[in-house]
Amino acid sequence: MKTQNIKLDSTKLTAELFYSAFLSLTESEKESFLSRLLNSINSKAIAFTTAGKPLTKKQYIQHIENISKDVKKGNFISHEDMLKDL
Repeated sequence: MKTQNIKLDSTKLTAELFYSAFLSLTESEKESFLSRLLNSINSKAIAFTTAGKPLTKKQYIQHIENISKDVKKGNFISHEDMLKDL
């Protein structure tokens, strides 16, 4: 139990140091930091295709939009037809 308290305290201390450091930045430095942080988050894989290909958030949204377009065009297999193929 005592170990958990130490861990929580060090986490809090780290967060406080980060917050203090962030507040000491100029406005342009804060904007730059947040922009880089968001770019980093958006470039991480958030989903995978059925083939295992990693997709970023932007790629995933585009993938879903493409699937939606295919469905609207009628490019899909019904559940019943899929069961017949099994």
